[in-house]
Amino acid sequence: MSGVYGPDIVIAGSARSGTSSLASWLSSHPCVDPGAIKEPNFFSREADRGLDWYDRLYEPRRPDLLRLDASMSYTFKQFPNALRDLVAESPRAVVIYAVRHPIRRLLSHYQLHRDYFGSDPAQSLGQALAPSGRYVSVYTGASDYAFWLPRLAERVDPSNLIIVPFPVITGSREKLAEMLCAATGLAEEPLRQQTAATDEHRNHVVQFRGGGVRKLRRVVRRAGLYPTVRRTLGADRLRRLRSLATRQAETENLTDALATCSADQLDQLRTLYESARTSTAEALALQDSRLGLQWARDWHIECPEIAAGSEARW
Repeated sequence: MSGVYGPDIVIAGSARSGTSSLASWLSSHPCVDPGAIKEPNFFSREADRGLDWYDRLYEPRRPDLLRLDASMSYTFKQFPNALRDLVAESPRAVVIYAVRHPIRRLLSHYQLHRDYFGSDPAQSLGQALAPSGRYVSVYTGASDYAFWLPRLAERVDPSNLIIVPFPVITGSREKLAEMLCAATGLAEEPLRQQTAATDEHRNHVVQFRGGGVRKLRRVVRRAGLYPTVRRTLGADRLRRLRSLATRQAETENLTDALATCSADQLDQLRTLYESARTSTAEALALQDSRLGLQWARDWHIECPEIAAGSEARW
């Protein structure tokens, strides 16, 4: 479908919106090549490695094998040219953009950096969203659907762009399977057989049982050895090893997390919520009309209109 090097299917965001589950589901198809890295981030932070490096992450090109790239950083504001460069290399790629309750997504993103990566020293959401926060622009930027949806619509042909609400990914995928297969030419039955196999890839935040394993992970990735390790062990075995080395983190719920935020921060989150909710509802309504879906209804359940003073209901 795409150029010599580029991907055929792209999960471009938003992070912590069921994208790992979605990538695993698509990777189960015998005609999908997930590559040696789930998130190569080539069109964002790894562009200097060159197209040959990207090409080597995948099997040799053949017509019946589609390349999957699931890099959430393509919709991080730190990489403003990622979408442009992606579409320039793969103008016919099918781009999937998952949307989740923007504040719950933001909280899950922060907890991932704090508990799993160990990269954010902030011990509360309020600290993480302070102006001095290490990843504040990442957390808020990835939830800014009002920013990303117009840019996706501008860059990606409407017939190749699929906006998917979180409840569709975690619940019923039958219509999504139909849409993806129609857009890519994949046979539908292999995906339908896997629609129920999602529990092990839910959006739980985990943490390493010991600091040594986390350090080893960093060494492997910084040395560029991760593609070789993943290709040698296989994605399923690597996931099993990670499950043995991690445990579910004890994360605070949204109400408790919001209680650590200042009044100004809550106002900013409300503004982000409303703009993301409204822009996504409009984009999904257009998609529903074009494709005969009812995903805007799922979104309204995921992100209802909130009344003044009811932040805790987020």
